[in-house]
Amino acid sequence: MTATGTALTLASINIERSRHLARVEDFLRARSPDVVCLQEVIEEDLPLLCGGPGYAHRFYVPMCRFPEKESPRLSGIAILSRRPFAHVEDIQYAGGGNGTEVLDRTSEEARVATNRYALAIAGIEHCGGLLTIATTHFPWTDHARTSDFQRSACDALLRLAGNRSLLLTGDFNAPRGKEIFGRLATRWTDHIPPEYTSSLDPQLHRAPHLELMVDGLFSTDDWDVRDVALHKGVSDHRAVTAVIGKRQA
Repeated sequence: MTATGTALTLASINIERSRHLARVEDFLRARSPDVVCLQEVIEEDLPLLCGGPGYAHRFYVPMCRFPEKESPRLSGIAILSRRPFAHVEDIQYAGGGNGTEVLDRTSEEARVATNRYALAIAGIEHCGGLLTIATTHFPWTDHARTSDFQRSACDALLRLAGNRSLLLTGDFNAPRGKEIFGRLATRWTDHIPPEYTSSLDPQLHRAPHLELMVDGLFSTDDWDVRDVALHKGVSDHRAVTAVIGKRQA
């Protein structure tokens, strides 16, 4: 199979709420990707992230209200685009929250009960067809262990999205080389080059010594994904960039 048609540039970044807004905005202005997938984005920061870099279209899915000193603010996932959306979808696959509850971090059970884990999905006309782009922020566990809740969340994610033609990005909170990442890579192609061993920023992450590839870029085989790179100095997670084209037989 070979790539055909005009390529689309894409970036995916866990931006850690409002902590790195200037860095993220500078990155988007400099790289100017056509489509941006964001995780841990505060809803009220979207005008800044869209306006300066020039994204006319956006789709936002709240996960919770993140507790902060002043007051809890909506935190979620988003897709920004220079091209119009043909359609958008919000698919919840795990969690007990409705997207607007204050996140309770007192225990793992409380976190799960007050968080809404979802896929933000946007369809964009590309290469004479429809490119379905999805992003998510998968359930977190301490010490990068695999939990039963992650397993059930993965079951649901694969059931709800596994038969689609798509490109899937996000922070999966499940390192490459372990069970959850492996299950995703069995269903879809993992495009993060093997020479990258961690997607955590070595200076900006709170635990810079960790070597964990937790951010993913997956796709079905009908899409050509190339020039994948990870970039430091943007957020506590490295930014992922790629060029997307259509494959033909």
